[in-house]
Amino acid sequence: MQAADLIEVLQTVRVVPVIDPKSQADCLLAVDALVAGGATAIEITLRSDIAYDTFRAVRAAHPGIVLGAGSVMDSQTYEKAVSLGADFTISPGRCLTLEAYVAGKPVAHVPGVVTPTEIIAARQAGQTLLKFYPSEAAGGASALKDLGRIFPDVLMMPSGGIKEPMMPDYAALPGVLSVGGSWMYAEGGKHRPAPDVSKVMARSITAMRGAAQT
Repeated sequence: MQAADLIEVLQTVRVVPVIDPKSQADCLLAVDALVAGGATAIEITLRSDIAYDTFRAVRAAHPGIVLGAGSVMDSQTYEKAVSLGADFTISPGRCLTLEAYVAGKPVAHVPGVVTPTEIIAARQAGQTLLKFYPSEAAGGASALKDLGRIFPDVLMMPSGGIKEPMMPDYAALPGVLSVGGSWMYAEGGKHRPAPDVSKVMARSITAMRGAAQT
């Protein structure tokens, strides 16, 4: 999936659950409930050995969703993610050797930024779809509002500390393509019951879409 195709998908749903799997069974249950609530794009971080097998299982269970691989910071992890069926990869920061490696490849990679200097450098390298991380620690929607005035051509995928009540602030910003996090399926470090996951996911999508249409 190229960046333009990813943007088209995310413009519709505007919410990307981010899962750091600790249990394959729990992850699969969460994904089932998220998809039931309307999720069409999900990110699974590749931070542990269990994550790779879990990614493969999620891809097999839900071949129709857009599935991203998170915490991809080198070419080896990128290639592994692609082999597992990733539609895109994403990093918490910029990895210049990786960005050079993926140039022209069919699976999009989204670099991470947090400062104006990093955004300027990314734009100069032709990158205008970026992850903003850690969003809340870096100023959240307020910071993105200011950055959007300076970089109106950049689309951001903020994540990090975002909660459901914050949706309206993020949704109102034209430079925010989507928001990511775990609030839809987890609370207090524990997974929510499946019916609650679906309800929170649906509410979050509605909140983001509603602001985009006003």
